[in-house]
Amino acid sequence: MAQFDLYEYRRFGSRAAFLVDVQSDLLETLTTRIVIPIYLVIPDTPLVRILNPTVELSGGTFFLSTAEMSAVRNSELKRVVGSLSTMRHEIIAAVDLLFTGI
Repeated sequence: MAQFDLYEYRRFGSRAAFLVDVQSDLLETLTTRIVIPIYLVIPDTPLVRILNPTVELSGGTFFLSTAEMSAVRNSELKRVVGSLSTMRHEIIAAVDLLFTGI
């Protein structure tokens, strides 16, 4: 598991299509990871520019729902389908906005 790995997420009742791991690799011994859920952008989706970065993935345009960041057990993160490491600055900016307001 690596920071900014992108995981396919198929949990009954969840609209999230993917999860992105935002936890530091230095904390790999923990049994949980901090993730941000990623949802498909649909018409009239209200997005906050910095808080909800968007990304093109197979299937369309998706957004990171940073305000829904949470911990999940490592066992829930099964299939890595890519990496959002190229979006590092945008993801960190979204987390900073959530926690500090700047």
